[in-house]
Amino acid sequence: MHMDRRALMGLGLAGAGLAATAVAAQAQDAGVLTVEGDGAGRFAAAIADIRAYAALHMGVYGLPGLTLSLAAPGGVGAQIRFGWSDPASRAPLTGDQLFQIGSISKSFTALCVFHLMEAGKLSLDQDVATLLPGAPLPPGATITVQNLLNHSSGLPDDAPLFPRGGDGRLWRGFEPGSQWSYSNLGFLMLGTIVERLEGRPLAEVIHQRILAPLGMNATRGSILTGDRGRYAQGHSPLYGDRGYPRAGPLGPGPWTDVTQGAGCVASTAQDMARYCRWLIAAGQGRGAPILSDAGAARFIKATIDAPGWAVGGSKYANGLAVVPVGGRMLLHHTGGMLAFNSALHVDPQAGVGAFASTNVGLAPYRPRDITAFACARLREAVEGGPKAAAAPAPPKPADVTPYLGGYVSRAGAILTVAAAPRGISVGVGEAAHEMEVVDEDAFIALSPEATAHPLVFRRADKAVVRVWWDGTEYVRAAGGRATTPFSPPTPHDLAALVGTYECDDPWHGSFRVTAQGDRLFVDEVNPLTPLADGTWRQGEKAWSPERIRFDAPLDGRPTRAIASGVDHLRRPVP
Repeated sequence: MHMDRRALMGLGLAGAGLAATAVAAQAQDAGVLTVEGDGAGRFAAAIADIRAYAALHMGVYGLPGLTLSLAAPGGVGAQIRFGWSDPASRAPLTGDQLFQIGSISKSFTALCVFHLMEAGKLSLDQDVATLLPGAPLPPGATITVQNLLNHSSGLPDDAPLFPRGGDGRLWRGFEPGSQWSYSNLGFLMLGTIVERLEGRPLAEVIHQRILAPLGMNATRGSILTGDRGRYAQGHSPLYGDRGYPRAGPLGPGPWTDVTQGAGCVASTAQDMARYCRWLIAAGQGRGAPILSDAGAARFIKATIDAPGWAVGGSKYANGLAVVPVGGRMLLHHTGGMLAFNSALHVDPQAGVGAFASTNVGLAPYRPRDITAFACARLREAVEGGPKAAAAPAPPKPADVTPYLGGYVSRAGAILTVAAAPRGISVGVGEAAHEMEVVDEDAFIALSPEATAHPLVFRRADKAVVRVWWDGTEYVRAAGGRATTPFSPPTPHDLAALVGTYECDDPWHGSFRVTAQGDRLFVDEVNPLTPLADGTWRQGEKAWSPERIRFDAPLDGRPTRAIASGVDHLRRPVP
């Protein structure tokens, strides 16, 4: 269940019982520090503060391992390693181990595109159809290379280039350039364009055009099984059928080869420091040895507002976000993989940058707060000013007051919501479960013994009036009697679509379609809206590109759901 592929996470090796022990031990881990240049001078206090903050994250989020690199003016740099490659065997992290950097790879793919532009082999305003003849692009307005580079194409996020279902063509949710919606598919296309024009695999192009000129000799432009021994051991949530609570249990993460331009790069902390230094130079107007100065300036320039990014006020350039940190716009990206999560921030004006990666994936944790604080603290060492404040870890709990009180089901069962240290405690009968927030008005249980499904509150005129949990509706009650009407019964044709749909590809996983009255939802949170072409739009926004098509009916019920062009089979999972 992937309720949110983009925001808290933790560690349990053989189960939740070991998580607290591992966290307690790692909270004392000061990390292995290697300093380059005059790091013991004016940057010493900043490096110490950044190191302590990263160690705090290790403990609070129960991370098995974390690698962190810093870059500052005058050749000053630092690499810090915390924790373990494999806590089960007590194998430590080493400086030469690879971490998958995820969607930070998009900036590498974008740089290859810019190289082709400077070589006169394409233009950013060129119609993608002329570069990918035969691709089943949607009819209508032209999708340009720039639309792919800044996620304004209107294409879905994770659809394959040749989707299943319908007429076999791709689709879009909005006219190109009119909205911003993250699309891995767009960067799959860009990587394919690079390969067609260069006549060789994208990994070779990345190596020749970027890695070799920057001296990033340990970095790989593709993630292949043959290199697996060079990686830190990756981890992912032990229970893949539910939302992931902070410091929840983990197991060994799955492995797949990745060669697509959306997330194909793996690197070390030291090599990523070299990349940060090039981004600093690009932001200061120097493109060598990859691009011309004018090309570098165009590469890092924001071209569209990105309201869907994790930080308010963000914009997007070309494979890089541009986000506010301390009153200044910084270059930034995160990366989420099956068993790794990463983040990068660069402040060209101050001449500082930071990269961090942890060997945990498929979990809503990214080390973005670490790299943002690192840049802010290093900037203070360069420019002076007030001491940078780090984001609280863990974050301040949301106000749960609107949810508290009693609710009742149609069958007369009483559900009671009370405040708890990490959010709320929910009791039905003699059972009570502590929960933490996972989405707006949605909570997940901390204990794996509780239900896998989130508890979702619904509002009327901003007031919380009902809650749905594991297929049951409870409404506000006083003295055990309902004070709010129950939702209408679910129509038969909608009830027929309810169920769990699974894909054995770990990138797509499973999702659950549920009914709440006369509406359908994915994983209890995301609404489904029927469209005229027989598909269902996922999400609140009328322009959302995400689609689900139900088909292959048996006895009036679909046996398959095609989610954004990928088959998911209906299985009898509770």
